Amino acid sequence: MNFQEIINQMGIEILVFAVCMFFGIRLIITRDPKILKKEDPDSIKHPREYTLYGGLIILFLGLAAIVMGVVSFFNATAAVVIIVAAVVIMSVMWKIIYDKFA
Repeated sequence: MNFQEIINQMGIEILVFAVCMFFGIRLIITRDPKILKKEDPDSIKHPREYTLYGGLIILFLGLAAIVMGVVSFFNATAAVVIIVAAVVIMSVMWKIIYDKFA
């Protein structure tokens, strides 16, 4: 399997990874709550912590997309299970940080 075939099979996963890395790192560096909450960002109780943990959760989803892409070379069913589990874990983590910091 050459580089072109790998890129062809993992194109969407690489794109999701790049977008998640961009927004996750942007959240962690800028700590701007307007990225996450457009309406009334001043209502967030702890905006620095909220954006930090939000960025980390987005980075987690990007890494899960790459793991899914690698696993898809070996087993497609396991890849789907991994991404579904990652989305469920991300939603639970997001609910926890929203309740704690927002």
